[in-house]
Amino acid sequence: MIDTLSPYRIAAAVPAVAPGLPLTNVKEIIKCCKEADSYGASVILFPELALTGAGCEDLFGSVRLQQELEEALEELLAFSCEIPSAVIAGFPLRCRGAIYNVAAVIHKGEIKGLCSKYAVSSPLFTSGAQIDGENIFLNGRETVCSNKLIFEYDDLLFSVVTGEDLLLPGNPSGELAAGGAQIIFNPAAAPELVLVSRERMEQLKCASAQLTAVIATSGAGPGEPGGDFICGGRAAIYNNGSCDAENTPLVSESTIIYSDIFPWRLDQRRIRKNHQNPFNGIVSCKRCRLGALPKAKDWAEVHFDANPFIPGDLKELETRCRETLAIQSTALARRVKNTRSQKLVIGLSGGLDSTWAFLVCVECCKKLGLSPDTICAVTMPGFGTSSRTKSNAEKMAEIFGAELRIIPIGDAVTAHFKDIGHDPENHNIAYENSQARERTQILMDLANELSGMVIGTGDLSELALGWCTYNGDQMSMYGVNGSIPKTLMRSLVTFYADQIADDAGRAILKDVVDTPVSPELLPGAQHTEELVGSYDLHDFFLWHTVQYGADGKFLQKAAEKLFAGRFSREEIASALKIFTARFRTQQFKRNPMPDGAKAGTLSLSPRTDWRAPSDC
Repeated sequence: MIDTLSPYRIAAAVPAVAPGLPLTNVKEIIKCCKEADSYGASVILFPELALTGAGCEDLFGSVRLQQELEEALEELLAFSCEIPSAVIAGFPLRCRGAIYNVAAVIHKGEIKGLCSKYAVSSPLFTSGAQIDGENIFLNGRETVCSNKLIFEYDDLLFSVVTGEDLLLPGNPSGELAAGGAQIIFNPAAAPELVLVSRERMEQLKCASAQLTAVIATSGAGPGEPGGDFICGGRAAIYNNGSCDAENTPLVSESTIIYSDIFPWRLDQRRIRKNHQNPFNGIVSCKRCRLGALPKAKDWAEVHFDANPFIPGDLKELETRCRETLAIQSTALARRVKNTRSQKLVIGLSGGLDSTWAFLVCVECCKKLGLSPDTICAVTMPGFGTSSRTKSNAEKMAEIFGAELRIIPIGDAVTAHFKDIGHDPENHNIAYENSQARERTQILMDLANELSGMVIGTGDLSELALGWCTYNGDQMSMYGVNGSIPKTLMRSLVTFYADQIADDAGRAILKDVVDTPVSPELLPGAQHTEELVGSYDLHDFFLWHTVQYGADGKFLQKAAEKLFAGRFSREEIASALKIFTARFRTQQFKRNPMPDGAKAGTLSLSPRTDWRAPSDC
């Protein structure tokens, strides 16, 4: 049974070392281990050559150093019996007339495996390729040595790739990940150099995304000799392309960083990407079994974003918005060109979604060199239309130069009520959906009349909940917003207002952003989030459901942690119940959804991203 609630806490420690003094260094390493163990760490990573220090130069060949190293290693092995954590520590291995740079995975008094480094960092070292896959005797113990070892306990699989080996062409990380390793530990000893050090960390971050893995690195630092270069002691934990934790480099004391890792989440992402990897499972890695590892008792080091669709960095958010607009408008321009459409017909309500779809149409016309009045913006006031949204729609069409048509639907819907025998005082689902379908009929027929196409405005969040009328606003001739979640929509409109629109357009767009989300199908105020719960919660649930296959228990606990102080446990539970029920039962609305180019990370199109049965 998959335990979705208990993460493994990994630690990346950078101890202050004394080069050439293993008996001194092991005491600092044990001190760090005690601290990490008290915090519930499952695996503790130390830097490359941590037991001796990385800057020993010719001292690596010293017999005295080797003798002290063996004593220090025995001390660390004895201590490891006292804690449940696994420890990864590097040292120079003197073997068969050569010296190798290795990292030992130590657990409960045993060396479970030695991970050898291929790219040698000193003239005294020999490449680990010479002893790869062989059994080595160390301090009277036999253990395997390789750079393709996968260490296993229960659902956790991890490997160790030392230093530059992780970034060299043909490095083993891809094969280790294909073999199931969810975490790649990278003990390192890279010199601290302006730009170069940050570039290396960025490469590791990108590698974690490419491998759909966690990469934890710990670099040699405090106490290492200065000489012609200095080690900065950089440590970081990258989780599938995002940074969970990083330390401050160039400090004088020992540091430890942590992250709580859920292996099943990485497995789930890989399962969804399996069809892209023809080499998945074709590996030649050796498995090393570990004893029981502890799991974190709390979620203190869980690093999730409350708004996963919105980058936290403002510059990155602006880039995201600009690229999203470019993708959407370019895709629409190609469809317009291919279909030879003369008009872009859009229902402009003055709400958030239709405003953004309208702005995409504006940019599409710019790309094609078309007059802005190629856009036919239709506002169709009904029984719940507010003066605020109606006014904003009319002003928007005027400011951006679109053709505006105002077509009230009240009389037509009232006549329809009479045709089907519906009491207009009964504000049930038929009352609401009749308006949505009347609007769609007007748009479709008008598009035929004008030799145009209907541009859909419904967004990803509404598709997830099925918060749309089947064959009403669910349908269009091209849906530009199908991969845009509600939480990102506000950022997109705000971006356009701040970066592209003139003063008049900016004022209208800002007011649209401030308008509560509403279908405006009932008389009086009708706020969607009061009915179904916050879209912040729904988008969070959607992200973790589709990307990671998360269950309800995980979603509830994760939301309670991230939205503490904003939503009560009861509010989260209520929204989750609604999301779970509607996401499962509303697939029939997504299966026939119209075309629309995927612009974001996630889509629910049955043709590309989310294939599910309508009846489940």
